[in-house]
Amino acid sequence: MNLEDTIYKRRSIRSYDDNPLDNQTLDEIRDFIDNAKELNPNIKWSYEILPTENISTMMRWKAPHYIAIYSEEKENYYQNVGFIFQQVELFLESKGIGACWIGLGNTKNYENPDKGQKFIIIISIGKPKGNLYREIDQFRRKSLDEISDKVDEKLVPAQFAPSASNTQPWYFTHNDDGSYDLYRVKQGRLRNRLYKKWNKIDTGIALAHLYVANKDSFRFYMKDNPEEHKGLFYAGSFEI
Repeated sequence: MNLEDTIYKRRSIRSYDDNPLDNQTLDEIRDFIDNAKELNPNIKWSYEILPTENISTMMRWKAPHYIAIYSEEKENYYQNVGFIFQQVELFLESKGIGACWIGLGNTKNYENPDKGQKFIIIISIGKPKGNLYREIDQFRRKSLDEISDKVDEKLVPAQFAPSASNTQPWYFTHNDDGSYDLYRVKQGRLRNRLYKKWNKIDTGIALAHLYVANKDSFRFYMKDNPEEHKGLFYAGSFEI
């Protein structure tokens, strides 16, 4: 299964076989990560694939491996992480490996060698127990007219993107030249405090789906003076 097809089959996996992945598979994962497309190539980032004993989470379940992700703090750095590692998540699931973004977790007894980068998030990975994929009618997603100023089938890959607690915080507007502006929906005061960081990652995840579906034409950029909309935070512009 290719990455684009995986968009419409993937699911977040929360039940894993205890057996670790073999070294060849882990090397293939590292090779994919090292060659993934970046949203902002000027941001330094790094990762480490760690075993269960080096991870602390609030989840009741465990995985044999976790990808711990780090980044320097620059414009759109959360979004950049979401963009890069959602490509990785799609790659893993296309190869029969389960994965899940985990916001409530951290590393233990491990320190990133680059002190200029801060810890961002972890992703669990491993062979799944049970079904890895789902049918398209099992997705709970907003309609296209709820996430955009007009219905546009080109935005379907983003519509199917995962997000923190399924908040689906993206909103797209169309420009006269055929480009798009991406906005992050402002949550209520409490939800914004809980999800603000993760929703920034989520917008990168949605962009990753659009990139995977439009690799030859995708281009991301930031406007100096984007149009303002009530209840929305500007998160970038793109062509597909």
